[in-house]
Amino acid sequence: MLLNEVLRYCRCMNPRLQLALTLIRQTSSEIASAFAQRSHVLHEKSANDFATETDRAIETQIAEAIARVFPGDVLLGEEGGERVLGVASRTPVRWIVDPLDGTYNFVHGFPYIATSIAIEVEGVVQCGVIGNPLTGELFYAERGRGAWHQQRDGEPVRLAVSGCASLNSALVATVLPSGSSAAFAAVFPAWQAIAQRAGSVRRTGAAALDLAQVAAGAFDGFFVMSLAAWDVAAGALLVTEAGGRVCDFNGGNDYLRTDQVIAGSATVVAEMVPLLEIYANAGKTN
Repeated sequence: MLLNEVLRYCRCMNPRLQLALTLIRQTSSEIASAFAQRSHVLHEKSANDFATETDRAIETQIAEAIARVFPGDVLLGEEGGERVLGVASRTPVRWIVDPLDGTYNFVHGFPYIATSIAIEVEGVVQCGVIGNPLTGELFYAERGRGAWHQQRDGEPVRLAVSGCASLNSALVATVLPSGSSAAFAAVFPAWQAIAQRAGSVRRTGAAALDLAQVAAGAFDGFFVMSLAAWDVAAGALLVTEAGGRVCDFNGGNDYLRTDQVIAGSATVVAEMVPLLEIYANAGKTN
């Protein structure tokens, strides 16, 4: 896209999307500094699932900024749950925030982490931003207006999913829980079903950034079980706005409710659905 077209897009950008971009830029330096220090106060939420003081501090900063600019908006965050922000009547806008996706990577100094913010209006995600605090990259999308990638100090470039034509040549990303997790037994057979058919599978440990890479065409596909909305909401919009497809294991649109997600190029997703739909009810109880 020509520079003047990019500038026109930026001038009429959704003000909440503008705030989300600003917040991720502002918090990235703090996350990068904490990453470099490698000294963290840990809280183990479940087996090998940690939060740090950085997770909580970044979510607090984001919440306080939204409360000042858009009081009455709702925040659903990984660390603080769902709450109305500021002193105002509740609006129909909900921010879905993962302040630090890839906390286990962060704790161990593995440089693959992200901050994810989605903005939902009356149940429909309208905007999404994923930032890589270690590289300064931003991935963002607005419904109906495409998905974009911006390097640190660079101009935005429009994203497009890969043209991969078959699963057996696809590079697929996924999330696999720790073997000590109660979810592992339910998830592993689905992982194995894809691993046996895909060209190759990567388990990187940060689902939000994986989805951004699907939108950028670096990964051809992605699938996951047992994640929460804050892991997926922004990235799913990025993928669809980049021309890809996102669905649940049944091929439907309930991925934010079921926490089972398939994403990628239309061809790759179409091949993954019949392999994964038999696991749609795995680990669930009536």
